[in-house]
Parts: sequence; C-alpha cells; structure tokens
Amino acid sequence: MRWHRQRGEGPLLRWGRRHGRALEAATGGPAKCCHPEERTHDHMTKCAICNSETASPKTIPVRMTAITAGEDLRMETNEAHLRALDMAVHLLGHINAFRALSEVPDYLGRRRARYAMTLIMLDELTSLMELMKECERAVTERSPEVLVKGFFSPEHKQERAQRALDEIGKSEALFLKVKRTLGREPSAIDFALFKDRLRQMDGNVFSTVERALRYDWSLGGDSLPSDEEIDMLFMAIELNVRGAAEFAYQWAMANEFDIDFRLATVNSKDGCDGRKERGYWVTMPL
Repeated sequence: MRWHRQRGEGPLLRWGRRHGRALEAATGGPAKCCHPEERTHDHMTKCAICNSETASPKTIPVRMTAITAGEDLRMETNEAHLRALDMAVHLLGHINAFRALSEVPDYLGRRRARYAMTLIMLDELTSLMELMKECERAVTERSPEVLVKGFFSPEHKQERAQRALDEIGKSEALFLKVKRTLGREPSAIDFALFKDRLRQMDGNVFSTVERALRYDWSLGGDSLPSDEEIDMLFMAIELNVRGAAEFAYQWAMANEFDIDFRLATVNSKDGCDGRKERGYWVTMPL
C-alpha cells in the first residue's frame, strides 16, 4: 500500500501556525515570545520556536471552572485556551510515564503496559484536538466562547478517535522521525491495528485498555501490537502534544494571562525513540 505524506508537522503543529496568525490579528500585533530560553544567539530578540519578539508579560485574571455535567463543552474562549494548555501539560506527564516504561528493554509486561499507555494517551489527544480546532474557529470568527457539541458523549468517541488516527498519521515530520528511528522508510503509517481494536470496542478506549491488561481466561484474546507499531503511535502522539503545549502556552503568554511556569526537558538516558535531546518534560517556575 502506498503511503501518502502530507507536508507539515502534524495537525496540532499546523494548527499552531495558523492560530499564530489569528492571534496576531486578534491582539493587534505579533505574538509575544514565551520561550526566552530558545532565543537564538545571532538574533537575541527573536524566539527560535515562534520567531516572535519578546515582551514582558502582564497578568489578567483568567480562571478555569469545574465542569461536572452535560455532553457539550461550552466555555469562554480564553478559558478554553487555558484548558487546552492544561490538557497538554497533563498529556506530557503521560509521555514521561511512557518513556520511563520504555527505558529498560525486555521485561515481563513491558509491551502490555506500553500498549495500554498509548491507548490512554490517544483518548486524551482526541479530546485535545477537538478543543483546539474549536479554539481556532473561535479566534478566527472572533467568538467570545467555544462550543464543542458532544464533547463528553461516548457515542462520538469512536468517530473522533478514528479521525484523530487518520490525521496524526499524515505528518511529514512523523514520517522522517519514524524513518530515522527504524533506519528505513516505513511502508505505511496508518495505525490500522489500533483502528480495528477501537471498532471492536465501539470506540471505548478504556474497555480496550482493560482487555489488554487483564488475564485472558479464554486464551483466545487479541494479540498485542508489535513494539514498532506502539512506538510509531507514541511518536505521533508526542509530536502533536508537544505542538499543542507550545502553542497553547504561546497564546497564554501573548494574551498576558497569569502563567507562572515554563515547560522544559531534563536529559536522561535514551528513551524509546532514541532521542536524548527531548528527555523528560518538567514545569519550572518563571
């Protein structure tokens, strides 16, 4: 099967590029830099991530409110961006956990635990992608609020998960990363096995996780994905979560929200994808 590459970095990174232009239009000027540690040496006033001018942030009160009922998600646009940042940081914690599970090879339960972890991350990423798309729409249309119909509805989960798998597999950055990791071009990155499993469980990720983790008394359960398939899905998730975190953070800083931390990575031994430079994600005080 021929694999078609889609130019770009992934749906959430492409979202960030478009969203940055909308942010600039909405705030009346270029986005203010949120990555002071990334400024290039030859242009000390430029950020190497967002290529924007730096500025000293001021703070305005934007708070997240508890959501306890209903199938739809409705909130003020600024709060929705903070929610997206909060979800992305939460997912970076899952990425750290996956890396820790992957540090030591060939122990009992390694593949099973990693598979379950990728399914949980996929479920969270699906919701994050829906939220960020609606954030983009709200900014483009200058809407004061974000509305996501059926955001908490179990009936929509399978459709959203299938769509997310289709989108995250079409990134050129993912293709190059997988090629670098495997040492060869992948024949396909379509996540077909994961789509089939979700179909069997009607999109219920946690039923799939439970089935993967529990002992199978029937001795006829589904086989686990290969380590290579699990790693490819993890790489796709990591690329998109990182993009979501960086651009949601950029939005918050450009709009002068009260953010008291920055995202960074600490070095460690090589993780599952052999990239020392990424390390483990941490939050550090400003």
